[in-house]
Amino acid sequence: MLPMESIRALTLQSSAWGLAIFSLAITFGLALGAVRIRGFRLGVAGVLFSALLFGQLGLTLEPRVLTFLRDFALIIFVYSIGLQVGPGFLTSLRDEGVQLNILTIAVIVLGAAMTALVARIAHLDKLYVSGLFAGAFTSTPALAAGQEALRQMHASTLDRLSAGLALTGTAYTLSYPLGIVGPILCIVILRRILRIRIEDERASHTAAEQKRRPPIEVIDLEMTEARHDGTAIKDLALLHGTDVIFSRLVRDGTLTVPTGDTVIRLGDLYRAVGPRIALARVAKAMGRLTTMPAVAADSDVQRTDLIVTRTAVLRRSLRELNFIRRAGVTIVRVHRADIELTPRASLRLQFGDRLTAVGPAAGLKAVESEVGNCPEFLNRAQLVPIFLGIVLGVVVGSVPLIVPGLHARLSIGLAGGPMIAAIILSQLGNIGSVIWYMPVAANQLFRDFGLAVFLACVGLKAGDHFLQNLHGGAGLALIAWGLAITMLPVLIVGLLARMLFRTNFVTLAGWIAGAMTSSPALLFAGESTGSDAPALAYAAVAPLAMVAPIVCAQLLVVFLR
Repeated sequence: MLPMESIRALTLQSSAWGLAIFSLAITFGLALGAVRIRGFRLGVAGVLFSALLFGQLGLTLEPRVLTFLRDFALIIFVYSIGLQVGPGFLTSLRDEGVQLNILTIAVIVLGAAMTALVARIAHLDKLYVSGLFAGAFTSTPALAAGQEALRQMHASTLDRLSAGLALTGTAYTLSYPLGIVGPILCIVILRRILRIRIEDERASHTAAEQKRRPPIEVIDLEMTEARHDGTAIKDLALLHGTDVIFSRLVRDGTLTVPTGDTVIRLGDLYRAVGPRIALARVAKAMGRLTTMPAVAADSDVQRTDLIVTRTAVLRRSLRELNFIRRAGVTIVRVHRADIELTPRASLRLQFGDRLTAVGPAAGLKAVESEVGNCPEFLNRAQLVPIFLGIVLGVVVGSVPLIVPGLHARLSIGLAGGPMIAAIILSQLGNIGSVIWYMPVAANQLFRDFGLAVFLACVGLKAGDHFLQNLHGGAGLALIAWGLAITMLPVLIVGLLARMLFRTNFVTLAGWIAGAMTSSPALLFAGESTGSDAPALAYAAVAPLAMVAPIVCAQLLVVFLR
């Protein structure tokens, strides 16, 4: 076996050996992250601790190589996150999402203020501050943003810059572990303080969701009200604003697809699709519930599921496409990112939308050809949008931000630019044949790969003399202060959310995980509440919770210089 000193020399002199040791550190970290203790595991975060060990042993890479790998991995990581959360970013700001995002901003700003206060009270070196904040909030992009601000401020003093980057990384690695555990402890503590009964909270949440977003259902009804006889469907006032669609009509034993021009007759049997409450009102006003009978065997009306994969229909509304007039086909359901949408006329199609269509075989064939319906496209990652998006992300990250009264140069950098670019591009959807869509499996791979490489670079850089730093005066203090910065803002704002806004605990648990961008906390929230609902709150605030710490980390560096 090669002596340790020889291995160290090889990692610095040979790119092949350096890559091998680097990959070995990541492999050990992923194995560590897979170990589950009482239902909790570190996941990709295990790479950070493995890399710290390798760095302490001196098994690291040449600094310039580490810097390049770190920046490239960060871009891949945050760009993939942006593509993932982008389609639901604007939606998350509606309804309850507005309130949850305000609470999220409150937590992050309070955390930044606490970090600044701790730095003054405990007389911490100011170079620790952004790393302490980033580790407490387990925000990898915030760490990168803080380090980038340091590079801009100390570019002319290389010794100060090198020391600053090392101390920032050390503070991050010391506060990060309890930053993972902290949100879970907050959920447990709030549940005890508030004396929560999970069964009651879950039932209350379900009732509120059904009232706010009624499930889309299907009923069959018979037209028995003479006052509607002879009225065209498009002129039927009781349907206006209800999002109810008639997908099938049986008249005189013949099955057809009704259109807006179809004239209603007594005895007509309709299949209606829409929100439950609206369907009940329509059924009561038109006649009575019934069961659609078996119709003639030669009926041409069919039902099929289609996937939008052609660029020609993207960002076009159902009104513009007008399938019902051109092909006799009605779109009765639309699923987007596992959310069922009402197929109203103003709805614009996006790549990957799943449509349920009803109509004659020939019409369905024509609509299928028009929307694409090529499932294999969903599993095919396009490289041009990825690299073009990265270029745009770097450009966005380089744009200086103007803060009134602040003379230092500030930008969101590589930690925020690619994410913001990805969110905007995913909202845009496509430009010609270039589609900003990444398959779920590919997105997960890019995110995990980017995060693993980034954490490995941070750990290897901070691992140098890590134990010496830990045993120094600031080491244990940073761990304790980091836990306080993690938990106190969440507990304070969480209590206010419950007492002032009566936020349901199922939502509150998911919000805590989202505000801290903590996947382990989200897993714990789902298991402890016995519901998938925490994931909705997590998704509503995660985009903002990922972007806001980037700005706060840079402001901490600037104001505490």
